[in-house]
Amino acid sequence: MRKYEGTWHVEKQVMFPDYVFLESDDGGKLAEELEQYRSFLTILEQPDILIPVNKEEEQFLRGLCGGTHHFRMSRGFIRNGQTVVTEGPLRGKENLIRKIDRHKRIARLGMSEAGKLREIQVGLEIVSKS
Repeated sequence: MRKYEGTWHVEKQVMFPDYVFLESDDGGKLAEELEQYRSFLTILEQPDILIPVNKEEEQFLRGLCGGTHHFRMSRGFIRNGQTVVTEGPLRGKENLIRKIDRHKRIARLGMSEAGKLREIQVGLEIVSKS
């Protein structure tokens, strides 16, 4: 969310700006198909450039983003220092929240990606705090 012209507006941002996700039931066939582009895509010459997403990570991302591949805005409140998400994809996943910026209405989530901890920003509106 971003506030301009006196009102709040929902803005869309790319969650993984440096990544292209390719979906395939056969990773070997996918690598074989990409081989024809190796001559003019120098990025494919780097070792380990194709990183498979394991089932756990895939389920996690699909659970957050759903079939639309978009992460919807979540809403919640803070009571006695505990964040409670009442609606949206973060509901029940409050333990993933590492930091909340209430002014910008974003939350930073810690998630594992290819064995590394990665932080992503998602929309979270905290409507009250007590």
